[in-house]
Amino acid sequence: MLHKYCRLGFSFLASFLLSARSPSTLLGAQQTPCDPNLTQLGQNPEGYRLRGDRCEGIYIQPVSGSTTLLVASFTEFFEDFDPNSLDKLSVEWSSPAEMPIHLRAYALRQKLYYQMDAIVPAGKTVYLWPAGVLNALHLSKQDIGVVGFTEYRVGGENRTLYVPLLIRQRNQKPTHGYHLVLLPGSELNEVFISLAQVGTDGQPHSFLISDRTLGKGYYPAERGILIEIPSPKTPGVYYVEIGATSRYGGPITQHMWFYHAGAK
Repeated sequence: MLHKYCRLGFSFLASFLLSARSPSTLLGAQQTPCDPNLTQLGQNPEGYRLRGDRCEGIYIQPVSGSTTLLVASFTEFFEDFDPNSLDKLSVEWSSPAEMPIHLRAYALRQKLYYQMDAIVPAGKTVYLWPAGVLNALHLSKQDIGVVGFTEYRVGGENRTLYVPLLIRQRNQKPTHGYHLVLLPGSELNEVFISLAQVGTDGQPHSFLISDRTLGKGYYPAERGILIEIPSPKTPGVYYVEIGATSRYGGPITQHMWFYHAGAK
């Protein structure tokens, strides 16, 4: 089974899967939220740069051919919006303790190199995201993925912990379950998913889903793969493992931890 294999090579895979686009958990080490790995576009008005409390915009095309699976979006609810009438988006979340949250948006549209970064101070659970750049680039819900993450102690180690986001233009009622979007760097043959609750020792226990095949048949490079995750019954930290077979290489594995706050 994939999750058994990957626990054996856990330390190697954790370092192998890091890429320039992966989240950094050094929330307190940066003077600005800007991602230093992105090559900026000079004087382009829509280029990636500091804009008040966030960094946002387009950047120069990165080197292609990555074999990673990027966690590009993790939401509880993402309301559809009209980019022609959007003033701002409300981004909300719950976390297991008062801690800063790094919000990051990625482009899901092929050949569009866009990113937004904001670091929200500890104690706040809502961020009002100005829509000026989204409007200028004519970006809709289908064009972007958004994640929120922090550094959190799971068992005896610090992990990148994702918090599911509620993103709304209006106060629409959220649906049940979570939506995970992965962005593969190369074409895949198949994708498998496992889900488990994490015990006090930091290890996954009680697998709720084990090596479930996604079964969508076609997974092109740089196109978002939507995975629906059922809402667990018990609050706590959960572990997700995604295994994939690449069309041009060997197996690829990505893993993530997320916080489930339970019924609101």
